[in-house]
Amino acid sequence: MSQSRRSVLQGVLGAGAAGLLVGGAASLPAARPRAVAKGAELGLRWLGVAGWELSFAGRSVLFDPYLSRMPYADADGGLDPALPLRLDTDAVDHVAEKELAGVPELILVSHGHFDHLADVPHLLSRPAWSGRRVRTLCDTTSRHLLEAMGTPAHRMADVVAVNGGDHLQFDGYSVEVFRSLHSRQQDYTSFAPGTRDAVPARPRTLGDLVEGQTLAFQVSVEGGPSVLLTGTSNVAERELAGARPDVAVVGMSGYSAVHGYPDRLLTALGSPSLLLPCHHDDMVTPLGSSGISGTSSSDAVTALTKAVERQGWAGGTRVLAPRHLELLDVTDAAV
Repeated sequence: MSQSRRSVLQGVLGAGAAGLLVGGAASLPAARPRAVAKGAELGLRWLGVAGWELSFAGRSVLFDPYLSRMPYADADGGLDPALPLRLDTDAVDHVAEKELAGVPELILVSHGHFDHLADVPHLLSRPAWSGRRVRTLCDTTSRHLLEAMGTPAHRMADVVAVNGGDHLQFDGYSVEVFRSLHSRQQDYTSFAPGTRDAVPARPRTLGDLVEGQTLAFQVSVEGGPSVLLTGTSNVAERELAGARPDVAVVGMSGYSAVHGYPDRLLTALGSPSLLLPCHHDDMVTPLGSSGISGTSSSDAVTALTKAVERQGWAGGTRVLAPRHLELLDVTDAAV
């Protein structure tokens, strides 16, 4: 990868978004553009938690679109698998109607946990999306969970179970699938582990949505940048060796029990032009709330920045702190 390709040029952000650069001071724009700016090839919009929208050429792809932001914590602030699923369909519909670039042609799901998969069935059931083909790529467990949650049969026909190593060609872009790993809690256990080899009873609690096989995806737009999407704070670095994305979306939830993360991740990736943390907000403050930007952990940006410095990439790789629902134009990341 050349030095110019490693550098994020001035045009990497959409107009008004320069304040998202680490150390930047510009204020947020008053309005949120709903599509990629004219002439841009690829835009990224953070949907909160691990969710993203990729938009290009009037089309879009969603990754882990979780918008309900339901209560998840026990009295001690930890994940409580016994809490009921409380989907906020009004919030999901609002974002789908007012914030997304359009009906996605593809939804990518990293694994089966509630904060990654829970809103996909409702999105796929939206009347406003009827008549438009929407494929979903996920592991087998997530496919069974989507059916159990009432995803319409005609949508289930387009839910494709994939595995690490798959590399699928779509019109104008490809999607490469990598085996990945879920982060570990401080006691080294995992939240809601398990698989589903058949369609279970309808999930009722957070813990009913089990992990399955965790996946990462790399979307490569023809003639444009490639974007690696990870939804968790762990890495099977040998699976990613040679991936070399232009942009890497890096899960930054708790990872103290995972050895050498994020350094091992960055070593596997080489020197991406752009690093974007995700899964580093509070997961519950409603999207659109005035204080939601303050719920994102600045420690995630600091940790990534320090990891870049340890790699000796300072000046060649930028770390950006995304803001909820703001559009980033990352076209120049592939220059």
